[in-house]
Amino acid sequence: MIPPRPSSGPTTECRDSTRQAWSPPAMLLEAAAEDGSLIVRLIDAFGRDTDARMEKMRRALAASNFPNIRAEAHTIKGGARQMGADAVDEACQELEIACDLQEASLIAARLNRVQELFADVRGAMAAYSNSRRMESSVTP
Repeated sequence: MIPPRPSSGPTTECRDSTRQAWSPPAMLLEAAAEDGSLIVRLIDAFGRDTDARMEKMRRALAASNFPNIRAEAHTIKGGARQMGADAVDEACQELEIACDLQEASLIAARLNRVQELFADVRGAMAAYSNSRRMESSVTP
């Protein structure tokens, strides 16, 4: 059975419900200096790639394939680091450690945490993208 994705319903966990703003790291700003839409395209690619990898990890968890989960978490961690999604990066590191311990319940909890943090940063990235799109439509 594939564990459900985290819901926005009641939880026993205490979470900070305020979304933090996201801004691209200096490295991305530098790379995008000549191409104003590059960051928006990278955000879109990061979102699509992470979604696909999260699905692969859920299927791997259902099959108790912990090495595959670890490999996908490692890849997400690298992308998150490049995109300035530090909380996702750290959560993926914790997921990798949990995979080494091979404890399914701990892995499921860590996977849910990665999903939650990814949803938060994705929302912040979407807000950034939307603001850039609006600025470019106003600028002559």
